[in-house]
Amino acid sequence: MKKVLLLALGIFATSAISAQLNMDLLSQVQYNTDLNDIWGWADPETGVEYAIVGLRNGVSIVSLADPENAEEVARIPGQNSTWRDMKTLGHFAYITTDQGGTTEGVTVIDLSQLPEAAPYYHWTPELEGLGLLQTCHNIYIDEFGFAYLAGCNINNGGMLILNVDTETGEPEFVAPAPNVYSHDVYTVNNHMYASEIYQGRMAIYDVADKNNIQLLGTQPTPFNFTHNIWVNDAETVAFTTDEVGNAPVAAYDITDFGNIEELDLYRPIETLGENVIPHNVHVWDDYLLISYYTDGGRVVDASRPDNLIEVGNYDTFLGGNGGFSGAWGLYPFLPSQTVLVSDINSGLYVLQPNFMRACWLEGMVTDSITGMPLNEVEVVIDSEQPNLGQTDVFGNYATGQVLSGAFEVTYAKPGYRSKTITVELNNGELTEADVELAPLQSYAISGTTIRSADGSPVPGAIVVAQNELFTFTATTGPNGTFNFSNVTEGEYAVYAGAWGYLHGVIEEVQLNGNASLTIELEDGYQDDFVFDLGWASTGNASSGDWVLGAPVGTEYQGVASHPGADVPDDLGNACYSTGNGGGGAGNDDVDGGNVILTSPVMDLSGYDMPVLSLRYWFYNAGGQPGSTPNDELRIAISNGVEEAEILTVTQSISLWRTLQDIPLNEVIALTDNMRLIITTGDDAEGHIVEAGIDQVLITEEGTPNRTNDFTADTWLAVFPNPTASAFHLDLSWPEDASRAEALVFNQLGQLVERIALEQGVAPQAIGVAYAPGLYQVQLVVDGQPYRAVRAVKAK
Repeated sequence: MKKVLLLALGIFATSAISAQLNMDLLSQVQYNTDLNDIWGWADPETGVEYAIVGLRNGVSIVSLADPENAEEVARIPGQNSTWRDMKTLGHFAYITTDQGGTTEGVTVIDLSQLPEAAPYYHWTPELEGLGLLQTCHNIYIDEFGFAYLAGCNINNGGMLILNVDTETGEPEFVAPAPNVYSHDVYTVNNHMYASEIYQGRMAIYDVADKNNIQLLGTQPTPFNFTHNIWVNDAETVAFTTDEVGNAPVAAYDITDFGNIEELDLYRPIETLGENVIPHNVHVWDDYLLISYYTDGGRVVDASRPDNLIEVGNYDTFLGGNGGFSGAWGLYPFLPSQTVLVSDINSGLYVLQPNFMRACWLEGMVTDSITGMPLNEVEVVIDSEQPNLGQTDVFGNYATGQVLSGAFEVTYAKPGYRSKTITVELNNGELTEADVELAPLQSYAISGTTIRSADGSPVPGAIVVAQNELFTFTATTGPNGTFNFSNVTEGEYAVYAGAWGYLHGVIEEVQLNGNASLTIELEDGYQDDFVFDLGWASTGNASSGDWVLGAPVGTEYQGVASHPGADVPDDLGNACYSTGNGGGGAGNDDVDGGNVILTSPVMDLSGYDMPVLSLRYWFYNAGGQPGSTPNDELRIAISNGVEEAEILTVTQSISLWRTLQDIPLNEVIALTDNMRLIITTGDDAEGHIVEAGIDQVLITEEGTPNRTNDFTADTWLAVFPNPTASAFHLDLSWPEDASRAEALVFNQLGQLVERIALEQGVAPQAIGVAYAPGLYQVQLVVDGQPYRAVRAVKAK
């Protein structure tokens, strides 16, 4: 059984409804080019609504006369640009383009002739003292008819102010704003909110006098990369985005520009920690409508801005999470309340929202004995909608959801007994619930670790007691005893390990004042690397040394190079792997020499036929142009006198592979001074080299194999074995599995054959053309590798 810490206090309620909540698709328009931003316009004469869609190569105007059959009616060609932004005033649309080498300035489109025509021209003035206007990143038009251009090629990217409230719609330059680069801009009541992205701040200016603009206040945003700002209708709260993975949408009290205060932070719960990036936030009727890249469009109730609650969403992007794909822009201001989303990859989405107010749940959590407020209590509503709340340093919490009704709510904190209550939640209403949590008692727990063969004590063994919340570690003394002090009462898994023994495991035990533990260890050598049993890392490489720990995955060209997890069927979540610094594939892989991992000494002199099994990872790719990856992973054993090779792996596969039941007495003479030696390296050509070792096991042949993870409905047999002709496979796996295959590896660890398996269909015989030698046949079900079976091809 895999023993992995699942941090219960970090588990939140989730559900498939998060892909679409209170938003329905009316129609979609696809393009043969990528999209950027979007705006909308309603014809004041006909009432017909239009989407103005930014494209890499121009602007598309889409009629929403029939929202269920959106139709493009005009296409404005343009220079190729990743970035376009657009706003409207009267019957004119104003488009900015921001790509090095483009020269369109501001594109002005006359919308009055839609749907038959959309005349346009490019406004590219030479502005005195500033230069020729060619590119701008963004534009906003305020209620007075002034357009604010952000991130232009002149004025150092600081704002340019235009008057566009003219009969012809032709812009008139008014004045420059301070020459601090601004990525985006929002203006209302002569207050200009500048997203000064490289300053990492929201800056607020008084622009009543366009020739004497005054700075009123600034506020750093959470990830110091301020991308976009919008404010509520009352201009009491500002909302910001930082265009950075895992950044939140932030709410700020701006009633005093000299004393701005953070109110709350919003992130989509179901993708927390997955590097999802917020892009743009808009505010309509105290709802936030957010284009959230790979999380699509999100609707958040901000009518209580210190408790932001998601009340709707539509995920337009079906790929992986994180990165600059998916929903770029979202427009929520059409009279019909139709919402428009521009997805970079899949086009225009016309959505019908069902705007609903949140059900808010707020209160305080205190210690039942002392009455003191409790910080970091996690509050989870048992609901289909993802949610997660947490108390602050004053014991206060604020959470909620859009679903109404009676729900159970669980309050949990390490060291306290969790508590579940039932609350009634109603849309648009605040429910208050104050809760007291009782502290758990702590005990001193003692025990003994003994050798199962004769009951003698095992000194120096490491003992771990672990559950979802706590981990306690102790080392046995000379008489095999150990002590845990201040163990918080509860159910734990307890396991022990010492070099020269198999791991001992007690899967479920209640630790309290009455607990006394005895753990038996069988003879053998086992290391799942849940303990540090003294392996040594040496070598002369400049990077990529062997490291013990939970592996941090890396990818090279979309393929896993460094493992992202240890093997799934051992104790703990650690292994030995090369490097483990994360980041790019080449950041901490093996470079400039060899890295060597050596086991502690093993005494195998009393064994008749010790067999070795282990799991290994080897990935080799990249390198200098024209060079072919030529590195290897070598597994060897030494008896103190000589060293013998067990396996040399040259084939690169992004998979934990199995070395199974290797009889060591057939490899080398057995002594009392034996060590496993695992070596890999990279030569001067600089390839990507990553390796891993896990689940090492040496037992006398015939001892039950702790790595045998076959079950009653999942198993594999190979027959006849040995054979000089063909092998047949007898196997079984769960019917609800989506994919199963058998992998055959030779003595070098190279993949010889991959056999796709189908329920109810016997696989064809294999191995007729195999060269004589030793092979490993491994069953893999839904990506989960099971025990490998040794197969011998005779001459």
